[in-house]
Amino acid sequence: MTFSPVILQSSPLAHLDYPTELKIKDKALALFWQKHNLPGKPDPVIGSPRPRGYRTTSKRKTVLRGSTLYLLFNDRALRFQKKPFVESPLEPFEHSRIYAFLQEKISEPAFKMVAAHLNYLIIRGSYTERAVIFNVDTLNGPLVRKLKMLAGHLRKLKEPVSSAYIYADPSCSEYYLEERQPSDILQFKKLFGKTDLAVSHHGCRYFYHPTSFSQVNEAMVPVMLDMAKALLQPNQSETLLDLYCGYGLFSHFLAPGYKQVLGVDAEGPSIRAAISNKKSNPASRKARFLARRITSASVEKIPLPDDLGGETILLDPPRQGPQEGVIAGLCRRQPRKVLHIHCGVDRIPDSLKQWKQQGYRVRRIVPLDMFPGAAGLEVLILLEKG
Repeated sequence: MTFSPVILQSSPLAHLDYPTELKIKDKALALFWQKHNLPGKPDPVIGSPRPRGYRTTSKRKTVLRGSTLYLLFNDRALRFQKKPFVESPLEPFEHSRIYAFLQEKISEPAFKMVAAHLNYLIIRGSYTERAVIFNVDTLNGPLVRKLKMLAGHLRKLKEPVSSAYIYADPSCSEYYLEERQPSDILQFKKLFGKTDLAVSHHGCRYFYHPTSFSQVNEAMVPVMLDMAKALLQPNQSETLLDLYCGYGLFSHFLAPGYKQVLGVDAEGPSIRAAISNKKSNPASRKARFLARRITSASVEKIPLPDDLGGETILLDPPRQGPQEGVIAGLCRRQPRKVLHIHCGVDRIPDSLKQWKQQGYRVRRIVPLDMFPGAAGLEVLILLEKG
């Protein structure tokens, strides 16, 4: 299959057959491990059940050229992209149809105001429900009225759109509701549909705010949950400390296996969703949640288990990793085991160095192909004391 330069620039491995892609990633990870002289040997990369058309979060940067709105993968696509919209092999076909519709509609004279103020178009949700988010550079009455008109057209699409929202970002930053939380939720406005998005995994039902982080590969989430459980081997005598718990993905799923689970994340819609999700998951009644920024000082102030059962830590920070000193602070809690999840490999050498300095050794390394067609991997690393 032949792909255009704009696709290869955004999805450099999408042109390969999937077994070949996995072999390349296995070899690349082994070379990375060797280059950095890292401990242990990674398992073979676990492939995605859905290697193409998998992304449940997608986005397009918008650029107005004359009277035509162009939807781009990123700024660099300006050099390559000749058509106003290009489909991605990594996104479900429903996303492509929604983007194509919006590109044509917003290019019409009636929506010139929307085109002039649009930063990004974002689609989020699941394989069965989709929400559209209009990231704009201002929020005023005339623009909101135009977006409401546009939302009315969205509701009539053959590919159902369950919700639509506006997020105002006057800074026109690179933020697009995937990598970090917006600083001002008041700048977020519902046009129609549900207040929250929802997804189900292994019998757990999760609701979360449209600005909350969620994995982009829905098909791989059950695989990741199963692997986390296999590595941690939950014990009814132990407590699980789930850091950067988000809306409670791991906490609610793993809670039945532990004496107690404590999920911690910064104040905001994600931790509030984690608390609320207890209503949808009665089996996680042993889970509690704490809204707190995760710093070297704060992790030491989290109450220790009140018995001799011991503590296990699940650490799943954002791509940039935990703040300086967090790993050392966690080690002073003397957990029996730690599962450190890395969204990418760049931070692994530094984090493993820190764990080693505190007396923790790598027991197993499991890479997951969370991002087929792209160069990244999600890597689960199990560490134990001594």
